[in-house]
Amino acid sequence: MDANMKSELITWGVDWDDLSARFMNNDDLIAKFMFKFLKDQSFNELTVAMEAGNVTDAFKAVHTLKGVSGNLGFKAMLEPVVNLTEITRAGSMEGARVQYELIKDKYEKLMDILNKYNPNP
Repeated sequence: MDANMKSELITWGVDWDDLSARFMNNDDLIAKFMFKFLKDQSFNELTVAMEAGNVTDAFKAVHTLKGVSGNLGFKAMLEPVVNLTEITRAGSMEGARVQYELIKDKYEKLMDILNKYNPNP
């Protein structure tokens, strides 16, 4: 893994200690899964569901995003993802837009970092 990429991910809010332990301190394996995240569709599915006001689909998408965020140490994004998961789990969209916008901001910044270092654009 590129040292600059690692530094940017940590600055963005990746919990590197947790992530590194989860991936047996293998930075190349971490990079492989980070770049796989570029193809993850859960945020796009969440966006479509939010635009449609579809609470069921929003829950499914954000719940998936929560799992991926937790597994990849995306601490910076985890709180609003968890909050939106609980809002939609309750069948509500009240307050969902605020949490979605927080997620979107963090997600876009993360994607910028990953795309910057992606060896296979």
